[in-house]
Amino acid sequence: MVLVMQASADRGEKLLSGLWPDAPFVSDPELRLYTAFGLGRGSLGEVMGPATWLAGLRALRKGHFVGRPVGDPLVLPGLFLVHGDRVLWRHAFAHSGDQPSEEELLAGVRTALASAP
Repeated sequence: MVLVMQASADRGEKLLSGLWPDAPFVSDPELRLYTAFGLGRGSLGEVMGPATWLAGLRALRKGHFVGRPVGDPLVLPGLFLVHGDRVLWRHAFAHSGDQPSEEELLAGVRTALASAP
């Protein structure tokens, strides 16, 4: 697994130092990988709509807080399983707080790996 973030390398290391110090990540402030994977800017509803607020409340209950945005806060995230030059599975975020359930994630990965060459 590799995390891709809009933050600079220094900022990414600082962010991950308290959360996951050994996490491999790529700094992509120019959004080259985001663009290559078809990720783009969401609408205001996708970034600040009711579903996003509900996801934010769930995160707050778990002790997670929203910090100051880094990069373009309108760019929607994505999850991808890549093998070689092929994307085997992706989760297209419906809004910025959208996350697949653990079951959905595992089912997608299992299906993708079973059909991989």
